[in-house]
Amino acid sequence: MLIRPPNYKNHPIFNRTSLSLAFLLCLLLLSNSLYADRSFIKCWKNADGLTECGNRIPREYYNQRIRYIDDKGITRKVKERSKTREELDEQFEADKLQALEAKQQQKIKEYDEVLLKTYLKIDDLLASLNSKLAIIESRSIILDSSIELKKREFGNLIRKAANMERSGKPISKSLSSQLDSTRTTLRNLQNQVSIQEIETAKIKKVFAHDVERFILSKAERIKYTLSTPSQAKKLHAVRVNCLNEAQCDLQWQKANDFIKEFASTKPIYTTDKVSVTDIPKTHNDIAMSLSILDDKSDRQPNDNKLIIFQIRCNPDRKGQEFCASSEINNLLKEFKSIIYQQ
Repeated sequence: MLIRPPNYKNHPIFNRTSLSLAFLLCLLLLSNSLYADRSFIKCWKNADGLTECGNRIPREYYNQRIRYIDDKGITRKVKERSKTREELDEQFEADKLQALEAKQQQKIKEYDEVLLKTYLKIDDLLASLNSKLAIIESRSIILDSSIELKKREFGNLIRKAANMERSGKPISKSLSSQLDSTRTTLRNLQNQVSIQEIETAKIKKVFAHDVERFILSKAERIKYTLSTPSQAKKLHAVRVNCLNEAQCDLQWQKANDFIKEFASTKPIYTTDKVSVTDIPKTHNDIAMSLSILDDKSDRQPNDNKLIIFQIRCNPDRKGQEFCASSEINNLLKEFKSIIYQQ
């Protein structure tokens, strides 16, 4: 027969003893902590802003910043000042605003990632814009033609009705119905033109945003590689630094003037952050992109900015050979020398 040892765990005496030991242990730890606090000198600032120290903290200074100093004069603990209700409310609003900004920045980052995955080059994005605008333009041509036909038809009906009235005859129901129908058709066609204009403006607005975000995102990715001459030559690009607002404004204006003078494709989008010319269509076309961004790094002060200039050529073989030519390389050197020229 197997004899089991007694289960002391569930014995009432054992339970009472365990609880007593646990209670005594907590009491010992608490008393040590209280003793340590009592043995420290406490220092705080009074209502006049002067530092006071003592064994006890006056009740009116409980919520102030308190330093606990041992008998050797070493600060062992610091209790920070408790915040007022107003300060807590302000902190809550600041935290909420910070969280909102962080969320917005995350959305921008995700949007940029989608753009960079959708389009390989800025010219791909511009081609997509041109394609959508071309479709709308062809619709507009058809609409304009339809409106012109209906206007002529409506004019003929008006003249027919006027002739009937001059001859003393009433306008027939059939003619009146035709007038109403043509008038309604004309109104609908003109409404479609308005809708197309709104759609065109919306597309241009979205693509304007996308062009800026794409160029800035690309610039952020390549700005450090451009410090290596071989990489800069491969990307047909250069980077220049500006140290303050006045210098940055001057260099940015010079950069935009350079694009207007030397690009063979027309500028299609310009803001205070980016400039871009149209797609290079022939093998000897010179398209240009320009961006200015913060140069926040360990190597540069936070108020520095970086201007990145890039030449784009036609993607065919001859276009790429042209981009690798001495002509383009000299153009990049000239850009840099003009920007730094006083």
